[in-house]
Amino acid sequence: MKGCFLLYNMKTASFVEVIGEETCKERFPGCSSFKVPLAVMAFDSGVLKDENVVLKWDGKKDPRPEVNRNHNAKTWMRDSVVWFSQRLTPKIGEEKLRTYLAHFKYGNEELSGGITEAWLLSPNDKKALSISAYEQAEFMKRLWKNDLPVSKRAMQLTRDITFLETSPKGFKLHGKTGSNFYDKERKVRLGWFIAHLQNADQEYIVVTNLSDLTPTQEKGYGGLKAKEITKKILSDLSLW
Repeated sequence: MKGCFLLYNMKTASFVEVIGEETCKERFPGCSSFKVPLAVMAFDSGVLKDENVVLKWDGKKDPRPEVNRNHNAKTWMRDSVVWFSQRLTPKIGEEKLRTYLAHFKYGNEELSGGITEAWLLSPNDKKALSISAYEQAEFMKRLWKNDLPVSKRAMQLTRDITFLETSPKGFKLHGKTGSNFYDKERKVRLGWFIAHLQNADQEYIVVTNLSDLTPTQEKGYGGLKAKEITKKILSDLSLW
């Protein structure tokens, strides 16, 4: 497995932990971590009025049972519902999507893979909407500093729906996983975890990326593995 880990201190405006720096510069498809900028776009454009707007499930079965029902923005983010994302992007429209990607400086800003698929494409596909860990960290910094060229309400709503849990040491964790595979057998994983971590007097941005180098026998998505690794490193750093 190869990967990278970035820990950025928002108070000192500096990276305090960097593991696998060269990999952190490499771009990979955004996978479901793209739901975070997509939420900002949807709230800012009015495609989603608020976090409670419900989109109806179209009846197409997904292997994950939690996906197979109606969802609002909160449950979309929590359950990582692909079909919900694929309803939003056509409503926003390709031209506006491209403008947002440029304003957010989101990776390669590549949409030639299709506006409902680009971030979901294989890491081997050059048409994938791809981003590096450093670029993910920069986007998350701007989101938490209210520094994106969108409404403050859109940023606040997005931050709200990305809340995950509070750690034993009182750190509030907001974030999103992202998962894909390099192979059709789904044994060689790609995983993302992008996050914001804060307690009373400390605040960090965290990004973890991993790629299996050989087929794995481990069950579970790459994004969940990236999240697990993130918590382990944070715990070792007394930040969990």
